[in-house]
Amino acid sequence: MDAGVSAGAAVLPGFDPGPEIRRSVRGQERHRARLRRTTRELVRFAGLDEPASTRALEPHFAALRAALWRSPFYCAALRARGLSPDDLRRVLDLKHFPLLDRDTLRTGFRSLPALPVRGHVPRLFVERSSGSSGQPVSVLKEDYDSVHMWAMLRFWMGRLELRLPARPRIALLCTLPHGVEYRTSLPALAGTLARISLARPEPGERLAAFRPDVVFSDPAGLHWLAGQEHPWRPRLLLSSAMHLPLELRERVGARLDVPVLNYYSCAETGPIAWECLTAPGRLHVLLPDVFVESVEGELVVTRLRESVLPLLRYRTGDAGRVERESCRCGYRGFSIAGLTGRRACRFVTPDGRAVDAWRLAWVFQHHPLDGFRLSQENVERFRLETAGDPPGGAPELVDRLHATLVALGWPAPRIEHRRVPREALAAAKPEPFVSRHS
Repeated sequence: MDAGVSAGAAVLPGFDPGPEIRRSVRGQERHRARLRRTTRELVRFAGLDEPASTRALEPHFAALRAALWRSPFYCAALRARGLSPDDLRRVLDLKHFPLLDRDTLRTGFRSLPALPVRGHVPRLFVERSSGSSGQPVSVLKEDYDSVHMWAMLRFWMGRLELRLPARPRIALLCTLPHGVEYRTSLPALAGTLARISLARPEPGERLAAFRPDVVFSDPAGLHWLAGQEHPWRPRLLLSSAMHLPLELRERVGARLDVPVLNYYSCAETGPIAWECLTAPGRLHVLLPDVFVESVEGELVVTRLRESVLPLLRYRTGDAGRVERESCRCGYRGFSIAGLTGRRACRFVTPDGRAVDAWRLAWVFQHHPLDGFRLSQENVERFRLETAGDPPGGAPELVDRLHATLVALGWPAPRIEHRRVPREALAAAKPEPFVSRHS
C-alpha cells in the first residue's frame, strides 16, 4: 500500500508526509537478510555470560576499525594521541581511546562520518536529536538505520515468547500536537506501518480499525490507552524516549493484559538497552550492536554495528552503572542499573491534570540552542531560559511553545523568556524541565 495521509483532520499547513514516507520505505527488502542476522546475534549474545560475551565481541570491532580509518576526524584525533584505529581490538582497549562528547558530534558533522570509498553508496539522511538536553544534534544516518528497529522488535518478541504474524501491523501512537498521520507499507517486515495521532478526533476508533499487532508510544500515549473504555489490545506495547514510571507500566500492562516493554535509546546511537520485565530497573544491553561503559558515573556508548557515523565512546549524558551479573530472567550479558538520565517532570494544567513535561521536547528540536530550561512557576506562568538566541529569533520559539501548551491544556499560558549564560544551564546532565508549581 502506498503511504498517504489519513483523512479526518487538517495537518500542518502545506505539509504532506506521503512522498517522504514513500521514499523512506523504498528498497527495504534488500535489508531483510541483514535484519535476520542482527536478530540471531542479539539472541546469541543474550545467552552468553560476561567473559564469553567479551571474547565474542572482538570480531565486531572490525567494522568500527574500518569506519574509523574512513573518518577524517578520527584519523586526525587518534594520530594526535599516538593511536591508530588498528589498536582497537578488544573491549579492554577501549579505555585508551578518547571520549566523544555532544559538542564535538554537533560541530564535527562534516568530518566525523565514514563515507564509503567505493562500491554501493547507501541512501543518506540527516536526523535531528530531540534537543532534550538543550543542544539538538544533527546525526547523519543511512537507509539501514531506518529499519534497524525491526530486528530489535523481532528479538524482543522472541524474548517474551510472542510471535509476529506473517504480515504484521505496527502502529505509532503519537501524542504530539501537530496531528500528522500516515499509513505505509513496511517491506522490511512484509507488513504495514501506521502513525495515529491523539490530536485528531476519535483516535481510538482509528486504532481499533487498523488492528495493530504492536504499538509504539510514550508514557502519555500509554496513559491514554489505559483510560479507554474498550482499548485495543495489541500483542506488545513499547515505550521509549521519556521516563516511564513503574506504576504506569504495571497499570497499563494489567489494564490491557499485554507486556509493556520500556527501551533506552538515543537518536545518536539507536537502541541501547531494554528494561527487564522480571527485574524492573535493570536494562539489558543490546549486545553486540552496542557496548556500554560507565565512566565516572556517566553512560558511554560505542556502536559496534557497521554505520556511516562511527560512535566511539559517546558520552550520553545519562547517569548509570554497568553490571556484569546474570539476571534471573535468563539474560546473561551486561546490564545497566541506576539509569537516571530521564528524570520525570510533570506540569499541572489549570484544571489540575498532570502533563509529562517531556511532551514539549519536540518543540526545541526545531531551534538549535546551546542550552535551555523551561520551568513552570505557577499554574499559568512559565519561565523559559535559553543560552543564546535560537535561529529565527526567540519570538518564533516562544510562539511555538505557546501553541503547544495551549494544545496540551493551558488556555492562556504566560511565557517569560530570559537569555542566560550557557554556564547557568550547565550540568553533568542538564535538567531541561523543572516544575516549581506545587
